[in-house]
Amino acid sequence: MLTFPPPVERAWDRLRPDPVGLVLGSVFFVLALTPSLIPRDILFQGVACGLCAATGYLVGVWLSWNWRTWVSKVVQILWEASGRSLPSWVPRWRRRVEITLSVIVVLGLNAILLQAVHWQQQVASLTDYRAYTPAQYLLVFPVGFSVWMALVMVGRGFLHLEAWLKRHLPQRLPLPVRSVSSWIIVLVLVFTLVNQAIPGIIIRGAESAFSVRNSADPPSTPRPTAAERSGSPESLVAWESLGAYGKRFVGRGLNAQGLEKVTSRPASEPIRVYAGLESAGSDQARAALVVEELKRTGAASRSAIMIAPTTGTGWVDPVAALSLEVLYDGDTAIAAAQYSYLPSGVQFIADTDKARASGKALVTAVVAWWKTLPEGDRPRLLLYGESMGVLAGEAAFDSLADVLDSVDGVLWAGPPNSSRLWQDLVTRRDPGTGEVDPTYSAGLTVRFAQDQEDMETFAGDTTWGDHRILYIQHASDPVVWWSPRLIRQTPDWLREQPGKDRSPTMRWMPYITFFQVSADLPRAMNVPAGHGHRYGAEILDGLALISHDSSFTPERVAQARQELERALATQPSDD
Repeated sequence: MLTFPPPVERAWDRLRPDPVGLVLGSVFFVLALTPSLIPRDILFQGVACGLCAATGYLVGVWLSWNWRTWVSKVVQILWEASGRSLPSWVPRWRRRVEITLSVIVVLGLNAILLQAVHWQQQVASLTDYRAYTPAQYLLVFPVGFSVWMALVMVGRGFLHLEAWLKRHLPQRLPLPVRSVSSWIIVLVLVFTLVNQAIPGIIIRGAESAFSVRNSADPPSTPRPTAAERSGSPESLVAWESLGAYGKRFVGRGLNAQGLEKVTSRPASEPIRVYAGLESAGSDQARAALVVEELKRTGAASRSAIMIAPTTGTGWVDPVAALSLEVLYDGDTAIAAAQYSYLPSGVQFIADTDKARASGKALVTAVVAWWKTLPEGDRPRLLLYGESMGVLAGEAAFDSLADVLDSVDGVLWAGPPNSSRLWQDLVTRRDPGTGEVDPTYSAGLTVRFAQDQEDMETFAGDTTWGDHRILYIQHASDPVVWWSPRLIRQTPDWLREQPGKDRSPTMRWMPYITFFQVSADLPRAMNVPAGHGHRYGAEILDGLALISHDSSFTPERVAQARQELERALATQPSDD
């Protein structure tokens, strides 16, 4: 007969996991191991598995409750009506079956982990990332199981709270009223924690940590001496007010001599202007300061001006800045302004409207000044944004026509799924084209590219107009494809043929896919350039295309890629 030591049975009676929840939780745990967008390390795969397993366990508990409340009671009533009672061995054997089931679940999950590693190796191959061995991947189980059990304990804590409230509410109230009231209180508490308290704690902690980092001087970044840089002795913007990433932007890069060294061509001194959070008291004041800096540095005489709304910390992608300067041999000006010192992910949780307000102020001010210049003798005006910079840049425009009327070219890389203009264009894409690789209005003004190969097909295409908008979106970028709608709705990009670096075995599953892609977000940059949320030399190709300059031939762009690689090799590596 199947038996277990008394201590095991007593411990089981105290823990009392729900059998149906255990089975469904295990199923969800396994489903979370299926391929997602990018390879996950042990920690994030374990977190994804734990979150999914806890969701499955919750569903199982709900099903068990319904069984006990309705079906089981009816069966018991019918059984007792027949004059019989349940045999004494039923509870004992039920416990033993449940313990055995738990052991089978643990062993089964580890066995499936050995198979799941092949899925992750497939995703790693598509994104040029290292893959784990089966032995290493077994560590997913203790991480995932710990997260799962921790969430179960939290859930039980709320159940105990509900029972305590029901006992301590005024006893003169009918039991149904006390039950409903206690559940309402618990649900309000959960809602407040999830929507207010926990995000608030994260944001306040991040503000405390990153405000200190924002005021620190980054290493290997001296104050610029060239008048063409904000923060220099001639600048209207104090060096101390620029913030850590503003100092990186103006204090690094290459001067004219450095550009000449990597390109072997004569170069101008590149203009880089920037306003930090402490440079002025409002978005409008910072934008006005940036315009004054453009005037002071003589940006009106350059070949191209690029507006670069920043990401959350005030970061301007050094690849984008150097790409423009290499293409134009330094005959450029780049304008940026900081709106936050929080990382993009935290700022996204805290307040995306702050990014939009800052971007609108910056773009509107620069465009207004640029339009005062003689129409036949003014620089080409470009707009660049990546991630939160996309949300910031698009906020300055009411429509696609407004964009085309305001700037000459736009490059947006890794647009967040919440981007309003991107959503509108993708939703209204030409029939027969997919969400991951859409065509809008036959590509007359707006185009989408997954990689450098796509952009090479656009070069020399005379059907693309003078005012150009280009989106670069990797099929493996969770920033582009993450949305709360993944919880209960199959997105078009998972119904279609997979993009170039997405696993063809990835399938949409309610809740599971949402947790998987959510776990991909923190690791979106931890993959080689050209995958996930890392847009490397593709940015140079994109800038060459939106510049619509006849001198940027495929041969010239290929040469510029090599020059960019040499330029980046001269830069400090702590960005």
